[in-house]
Amino acid sequence: MRVAMEEAPLGVLCLDSSFTKPLGHLRNPDTFRHPIRYEVLQGIDIPRLLHAPGDELGALLVDRARRLEREGVCAIAGSCGFMARYQERVAAAVTVPVVLSSLTLLPWLASVHGGTGRIGVLTADSGALKRAHFVGAGWQGPLPVVQGLEDGDEFRQVILEGRRDDLDLAAMAQELAQATRRLKAKAPLDAVVLECTDLSAFVEVVRREAGCPVYDIVPALELILRSAVGRQQSAPDPLVTG
Repeated sequence: MRVAMEEAPLGVLCLDSSFTKPLGHLRNPDTFRHPIRYEVLQGIDIPRLLHAPGDELGALLVDRARRLEREGVCAIAGSCGFMARYQERVAAAVTVPVVLSSLTLLPWLASVHGGTGRIGVLTADSGALKRAHFVGAGWQGPLPVVQGLEDGDEFRQVILEGRRDDLDLAAMAQELAQATRRLKAKAPLDAVVLECTDLSAFVEVVRREAGCPVYDIVPALELILRSAVGRQQSAPDPLVTG
């Protein structure tokens, strides 16, 4: 259960969606032991971001990020990994840390795990995930191996197409396990990154099937939050030494 705290909240730029957000999801407030400020982009849904991105959407994200900063958030996150193409633009527009996508972890993970060829990415839609998303997240090398969830009936109907809001967690877990096995069959893996924030609640399913470390946006944000909270609560007196 989230506890009441005095720290500045985490601001989250959210797509307009209403399907079930289970515990572990970025948009379930009980996922974090920290106050959250959700900024919903009315009328901007998943199909719009995946298939019709553009400068207008980038300008909207900048505007809302600046609004969140004025409201006192300590950091800003994105509710969809496909916001990665706007990472640099939004981060440059505010002074607080910005993590719009778990894809921003890739440059660091390449160093930690020793190269791109052994990092896999599970994504909402492999056809919609372009080089621009990786470049926007700071990635410059050959693209990692990618597997999408677009062929899964539950994922497609609820998340990609928005036909209904009730999410069958067991069906989702089964589809994600299958997608992980397909990813693993494409190349040896040292690590997996979950591009899609809707997969964070199922990280243990992926870890079990992949047999390697799995990274998603939630622990990345927790690291930033711990740093921000530490600075706010216990910043040392610069005049005290020793």
